[in-house]
Amino acid sequence: MLEYMKAVPDPRCGRETKHDHAEVLVCLIIGFLAGRTTIRRSLKWCKKHLEELREYLPLKNGIASLSTACRILSGIDVELFALEFMEWSGEILCTKGIHISIDGKALRAAMEKVKNFRAPMVLNAIDAATGLVLAQLPIQNKDCGIKAIPELLRLLDIQGSIVTTDAIGTQTRIMEQILSQEGHFVLMVKKNQPQSYDEIVKYFEEMSQDHKKMKEDKNYRPRYPQMQEKYEEVIQQERNRDRQEYRFYSVCTECGLLTKTQKEWPFVKTVGFSRQIRIPVERDEQGSDITPDTKTFLEKGSRRSPKPVQDEEMGRDLLKTGMISDMELGAEEMGRIKREHWSVENRLHHVLDDTFREDRSPAKKSKNNLALIRKFAYNILRIAMLTGECSKIMTEAMDDFSDDPELRKKYVFNGINSFY
Repeated sequence: MLEYMKAVPDPRCGRETKHDHAEVLVCLIIGFLAGRTTIRRSLKWCKKHLEELREYLPLKNGIASLSTACRILSGIDVELFALEFMEWSGEILCTKGIHISIDGKALRAAMEKVKNFRAPMVLNAIDAATGLVLAQLPIQNKDCGIKAIPELLRLLDIQGSIVTTDAIGTQTRIMEQILSQEGHFVLMVKKNQPQSYDEIVKYFEEMSQDHKKMKEDKNYRPRYPQMQEKYEEVIQQERNRDRQEYRFYSVCTECGLLTKTQKEWPFVKTVGFSRQIRIPVERDEQGSDITPDTKTFLEKGSRRSPKPVQDEEMGRDLLKTGMISDMELGAEEMGRIKREHWSVENRLHHVLDDTFREDRSPAKKSKNNLALIRKFAYNILRIAMLTGECSKIMTEAMDDFSDDPELRKKYVFNGINSFY
């Protein structure tokens, strides 16, 4: 860990200093690993464990002060620090042939300290299978994501990998960038692509109706015979927390149904459609389950939730989303990839906000570098959880690292073996 920190230039102009900047960064990472989720608390924890830390770090003048640590974090070159993070994560996990999920995250507490009160954001690239962060790129706001995604992709080796993004990444330039790097994509189509979105909703709802009628009547003639031959659907049902969730995934490999595939997106081989219905669980006074079925819920709603309306925003009761891919995919596989993409919300974003308290951090100048400190700690914790050497719950894993010097020695000072 120390060698990567030393590769980041010290921002303090070469003047005589009491504390080595690389040692300060390592101490901050260890503090966050131990569950001290502010700079002040991290340094305080390190002071209590100074003798142990001196077994691995010189720390000639002890632990740096809060002002020194903040000055270092604020001055470090954001891009160079991000590149070192990528270098470190690349030694741990190969990015070839995996599912890379790209999504932006707001740094909400910094919103009041920037112009126009728009929350600054970081664009994250995550391995969907393990939840490990591969890269981070700061962006001014959500609208800048379109330009930033190709920049982030160019920094990664995505050969043979599947790249997924939210609808903001469904742009011709981004698709071409992925293909030029020999990667694959599964991208969401929502109302920011109004023509394609409306076409997908129309054709797939009609094909689904025809598919059902064809099962009931073998002589029934579908409206789009050629599309129906290459149409497939799957229905999944799951009790998720306090709601019943139904997921309808359908795909068609006859891509001429979209106007854009004829000229602008000729490389699209599969068009998909996802329809999700979330029904809050209801019980009567005797505790019996009286949750309505999908038909009743869509027509009337329920006592806990009004009649749903279509909306592509997350967290609604009804969600319709189009999908496109350069690969030929079945309905179940495309649905699985879509679900894995959104696992980033629970695996990373929720953990950063709830456990690392990122959304409460008021840092302004140091916000992006501090976000990387959290991600160094997050990745180490995630790897230890995956290998079974600490608790599977993030907060308890932090306790394990706080209490066990052998864990700190193995994962911080001895280095992490490749996690392929």
